[in-house]
Amino acid sequence: MTEPPEDKHIPDLVSLREAAAILGIGRAMTHRLVKAGQLRGKRVDSVWVFRKVVVEKLRDQRA
Repeated sequence: MTEPPEDKHIPDLVSLREAAAILGIGRAMTHRLVKAGQLRGKRVDSVWVFRKVVVEKLRDQRA
């Protein structure tokens, strides 16, 4: 099965677990960043999702 073509209008999204891995921190610390307003995401039902570019930008700022 081939991958569908990328749509530049649909952002790449990552889960909380993936965001934590990108940031090199644990899930609990990622939750704290969300609560503190340092990491913006959206809760969809019981799952947090984040724009990958936002997570990568935060990672670069924290380096």
